[in-house]
Amino acid sequence: MRTVLALVGCGGRAEVALLSPSLGALSLVALASPSPRSDLLLRGVAMVLEAASLRAEDLELIVATRGPGSFTGIRNTLACVLGLAAGAGVPAHAFSSLLAQAARCREPEVLAVQPARKGAVYVQTLRRDRTWQPLTEPSVRSITWLANQRLPVVAPAGFPLPEGTPVAVTQRTTAEALLSLAQELEAPDPSTLRPFYLEEFPPREAA
Repeated sequence: MRTVLALVGCGGRAEVALLSPSLGALSLVALASPSPRSDLLLRGVAMVLEAASLRAEDLELIVATRGPGSFTGIRNTLACVLGLAAGAGVPAHAFSSLLAQAARCREPEVLAVQPARKGAVYVQTLRRDRTWQPLTEPSVRSITWLANQRLPVVAPAGFPLPEGTPVAVTQRTTAEALLSLAQELEAPDPSTLRPFYLEEFPPREAA
């Protein structure tokens, strides 16, 4: 087990989680925020490190979500990660926020969802064999489209889904899912620390 810090800022709340051999249990801070601010994330980082009696330099890896999702949340999250990683000399890696949603489940196949603007959502179908693999490219759909799907839908905590949407059973928070993905990571890739934006939106009448 490595000492890993996870930051989430693409959805409706900011999440910070810490996993370390020195801890008896995973440490987690979650704060509701329409567009997670960098100061909220940094406060969460300070809280989990202090509770574990660790410094940023003690981390072995920092992971985060890179989008799609809230534009401001993505930028703030990656700015925090880049600053922490550079200041402490710690490697960092960013994952798709849709992959992070899928990793919250034990379902073999899910439709991962992130909130977008204008009544739309970012969606992607993923399947887990040994690891999670995308079956479709990320795309933008009207939120009402979700009610007609056969696959279980996994969305950020608290995100309202249309009536009739098949909902996946989740076992962990998004930050905990990032930590799980980090344990499967062979080597961090600094090129992933770039925002992933999808800006094409469907017409309002699309379903």
